[in-house]
Amino acid sequence: MNKCLLTVSGLCLCVGMLYAGVKKGATARPFIPDEHAPVPQRGVVLPDPPPAPHGPALVGTYTTLGGYYDYQANGTPQHIRVNPANGNIHVTYMTSTDSTNPGGIARRTVYAFSTNGGATWNNFNNLFVPQRRSGFPSIDLLQGSNAGLPAIGNHSVVTTQLQSTLFVDSPEGAGAFSEINAPPSFGSSDEPIWPYVIGPSDGSLVFHSSRLTARTNHLNRTTDFSSWQYPNAPWFTFTGPNGSGGRNPGAANATGRVGTLVNATGPTAANPDYGGLYLFESTDNGATWGSPITVHPPMRITGADTFAVWVSVDMTYDDNTPLVALNTSRFDLAGGGYFYADARIDFWSPTTGLVTAVPHDTALFVSDMNNHAQSNHLTLGGPSICKSGSSIVIVFQAFQRDTAPTGVRYSDVWYVKSTNNGVTWSRPVNITNTPAMDERYPTVSKYNQPGFVNIVWQEDLYPGSWVISPPDPGALPARANQVFYRLNITTDVGEPPEVASSFRLEQNYPNPFNPSTTIRFQVPSASFVTLKVHNVLGQEVATIVNDDRTAGSYEVVFSADNLPSGVYYYTLKGGTTSITKKMVLMR
Repeated sequence: MNKCLLTVSGLCLCVGMLYAGVKKGATARPFIPDEHAPVPQRGVVLPDPPPAPHGPALVGTYTTLGGYYDYQANGTPQHIRVNPANGNIHVTYMTSTDSTNPGGIARRTVYAFSTNGGATWNNFNNLFVPQRRSGFPSIDLLQGSNAGLPAIGNHSVVTTQLQSTLFVDSPEGAGAFSEINAPPSFGSSDEPIWPYVIGPSDGSLVFHSSRLTARTNHLNRTTDFSSWQYPNAPWFTFTGPNGSGGRNPGAANATGRVGTLVNATGPTAANPDYGGLYLFESTDNGATWGSPITVHPPMRITGADTFAVWVSVDMTYDDNTPLVALNTSRFDLAGGGYFYADARIDFWSPTTGLVTAVPHDTALFVSDMNNHAQSNHLTLGGPSICKSGSSIVIVFQAFQRDTAPTGVRYSDVWYVKSTNNGVTWSRPVNITNTPAMDERYPTVSKYNQPGFVNIVWQEDLYPGSWVISPPDPGALPARANQVFYRLNITTDVGEPPEVASSFRLEQNYPNPFNPSTTIRFQVPSASFVTLKVHNVLGQEVATIVNDDRTAGSYEVVFSADNLPSGVYYYTLKGGTTSITKKMVLMR
């Protein structure tokens, strides 16, 4: 492979933030860090402190990567890949050794590697990729004749301006990343950044980046690692729906199919047709691309609510079937845009269409973000999707009721799974469940051993983001660490079962549903119990339970295969108690 190593001379760029106004509990648009706004360097670069100053990881193990850059967002990060051939684990992370100005010239992309399932890591003394300021990395593994070699994409200054850059390590785990010649420049300061790297089945590399100011998406491809397929364009530019919602993930399978998402986020009052989430696919390893497929329109009406897609999305493949996870939020076009509350995580595939995988359950998740003090975060979000055996798994972050002294909320890492190709989803399970510890930005490997999911996330002593300027309230300059965890999805460990002191009927899950949903209820003592479903006219349409039950907790699945879309009511009766709840069937 021919490679050209480029250097940088004295250019300092720092992150600024584009804030949107808040109105009626909503924000007009998600903000995106402005990589082009220079500010004077301040402070001093500190030596990298030892990992985990507060002791061992509470959940999982440390990858040895960490530092003072604690904002990994602008979409769902892609920080871990596992080699299917040998189980080797490759991780990347964005960090800084400067606690006083973490977004300055000390910001770096770092890499680590494990050959023993994450028990120990070789971080090559905090290997920088490259040896200059860089940010927002993504990682994938090559296929074909270079199978297993890690490729890292990020953006850094090439000659005099910020551009998408690409690095490949050979042999696997050597830590000898070589820089690929950068794709042709647009010749402006608005170069494509936030790159997402994808390794197709023929051993090539596909590179998807976004222009911040022009809000357009662009793609390039190399097969020989020295030249690019679109040298005169200078990139392939996506036509049709466009926009820049930050990172735009993609995936490749083993038979030449490549997919990538274009996330235009939400509409505006001036342009209500703008926005949405779209899938572009190639069946020839990224050489040519088909027309866009709508995953989520600019606005989607669900009952009395309107929803729009947020910046966090992800995708993977199940053979030739694309699987997409997306973060959506209740949206008010006239009143200001996104609501930080009422967020949910949806799933999409060509066979299921849009299905709610994680509804906003106020029993599990907070209903607000305390006046939106935490930058670019909804109450739950950041979904990362993968397959494990026959299960589809979505890992995500959700903010909890425990707060820092300033009232800023801590986050935990959760997951849900589907065993029927995404038609229905399990109840959410809290993986970390660590009060007064902040865990965010989870990423899953696209390959996982059956029954397990390989995950990394960021652990921080303080919630909020210190790296932005000004910092989130309550965020302090503590070292954030990357944690690795191998989740066993065959034994879901949750809270101890409750001892029922009275009849209890829970909200069905998911809701809305199509065509089946799960209903849980509790019986305090041996009783004759009925659980029936009625339509809005009061007509009984189904009897789910009609028998004697001993004291305990129960879970039943209601299938509405023969019922039309609409609102239904389900009623639990036992002894002198009657409890009714509403559910929505949406086909």
